[in-house]
Amino acid sequence: CFRATLPLRRRSNSRAAPLAEPTPRDSSRLCLGIMSAADAPESFFGCAYCHEAYPEEHQLEVHQRVMHDGKPYKCVPAPIPEREQRLLHRAPTAAISKSIPKSEVSRHCTPEDCWIAINGKVYDLTEFADRHPGGPTVILNSAGRDASKMYNDIHKGVMIDRYLRPDAHIGDYGVDESLMSEEFWHTLRKARIDEVREELKRLVEENDEHPSSVGVKRKPSGIADLLHDKGLDKDLRAKVQTLETQKRVALDAEDYEKAQAIKAKVDMLLAEAKVEIKAQPRKAFEHKEGGIPLSEVARHNKPHDCWIAINGVVYDLTDFLMQHPEQRNSVLAWAGRDATPVWDKIPGRFPSSTWMTFYMRPEAQMGDVGAEPFVDPKSQLIRELTRELRRLEGPSEEDVQAAKAGGHRGVAAEASKSSEESRFPKLAEIVAKRGELPFFSRAEVAKHKGPAGGPAGTEPYMILHNKVYDLTPLLGCHPGGDELLLTNAGMDATKEFELFEHSEKARVRRDQDMLVGELVPAERVDYGAEAGAEGAQGGGAKAESGSELAKYVRFKLADGALALVGLYAYS
Repeated sequence: CFRATLPLRRRSNSRAAPLAEPTPRDSSRLCLGIMSAADAPESFFGCAYCHEAYPEEHQLEVHQRVMHDGKPYKCVPAPIPEREQRLLHRAPTAAISKSIPKSEVSRHCTPEDCWIAINGKVYDLTEFADRHPGGPTVILNSAGRDASKMYNDIHKGVMIDRYLRPDAHIGDYGVDESLMSEEFWHTLRKARIDEVREELKRLVEENDEHPSSVGVKRKPSGIADLLHDKGLDKDLRAKVQTLETQKRVALDAEDYEKAQAIKAKVDMLLAEAKVEIKAQPRKAFEHKEGGIPLSEVARHNKPHDCWIAINGVVYDLTDFLMQHPEQRNSVLAWAGRDATPVWDKIPGRFPSSTWMTFYMRPEAQMGDVGAEPFVDPKSQLIRELTRELRRLEGPSEEDVQAAKAGGHRGVAAEASKSSEESRFPKLAEIVAKRGELPFFSRAEVAKHKGPAGGPAGTEPYMILHNKVYDLTPLLGCHPGGDELLLTNAGMDATKEFELFEHSEKARVRRDQDMLVGELVPAERVDYGAEAGAEGAQGGGAKAESGSELAKYVRFKLADGALALVGLYAYS
């Protein structure tokens, strides 16, 4: 990094002046390996005998003594060398993103921003989560953590990179403390955030001066991108996040038809709110000339919305996945991508000529792959800077804390000796009458801490026996007072609830007035199984105790028989 930018800085007295300790802003440029045109000097010290040029005069002197020995020192003004010009256009975050500290990975732990470390590498699995063959919840349970052991136990010898897009690999896991501390890494990250914001602000001002240019405001590329928009209405955000949770549950259960229906609800909700995203439905391309660009194919990369390009043709394999779930692994690995590079690599498997002949139907063919549309250079720059800013900023502190709080269940086994439904059958009847309830993740419930009457998405919720309850109707009339309720809002309070031995009448009224949903299946606690395990353990102890007693009696009877035999022989 030092070699990348040190030649781009000029000091007035380079021979005597020591290298000053950089300020945080200068440090970011030094280690990021970038410099704006304003920072670069107007001319360099050029060699009169060749085409080399240097920003420091003493560097030119060393060059001429080594390369042109015996010739007098001669300097001419020179422009910035081509190699330095290339450094000005390096990827801005290349240096700091090469090694990602653990504290940074742990921040990206939400469904909309999911980073995971596997075998020393950090991956952004936000895009991959929905098309994971094992369901998205398995991925989200390891968000922000090192999942190497779990991955290696399940996927022995499988290279994860073959299932991911190239940009999913972010960098190496952990920084070398001998080169840079985690605190200094975050200092550089914050400095780069300021630089990106300034650059975006400058582009906005330029667009205001030139109305004919392309606007800065852009359509989000997907739901995750949309939910990162800080200007999105809070009510709309809460509704979309709730529907996305229902969709993840459907994908976990491999119910792709339900996931597709939920996606349609999200599209309808966004259409009513006049919010557009870039991904377009299939019907938008059925009669369109010019082909389908791969950038559009990339946006349809889910099990319930799966497009794949093969040999210059785009296919919609969504219905195929619903009818042939046994082949989802090989198909989903290339969802939203061009699978031509692996064509006929494995005869009979997807994608191959034999497979296409046997499985492919004419209605799955959508059209030819088309050329990418022209993108204004300024719009492309805005898009890249916005993507970089989103990655550097990460989720909000509120979302991070909610995700971490939801990851710790904190439910003791003694919370209930058996499931609530088995002890109070009327509760099952109430739930059956309510019909299908929405699903909530623990992270979503953790955001609902109250107070009552606050902004949408903050109503006080509580988890009891894998169900989610809105505490608002109970505030003001709870015998234990509101403070007790609000202290446990956003948490799983099953253990505390059972300590007070609430009556069946209280539980029935609770489910009638306050029940708003239930936990996603992957995050539930099976109280019946725990009670069964405890019972089996207790029964095993009793059986073991009985067997020990029987053994003792047998030994005593054997001793008595031997004594009688001895006495008879003696007499």
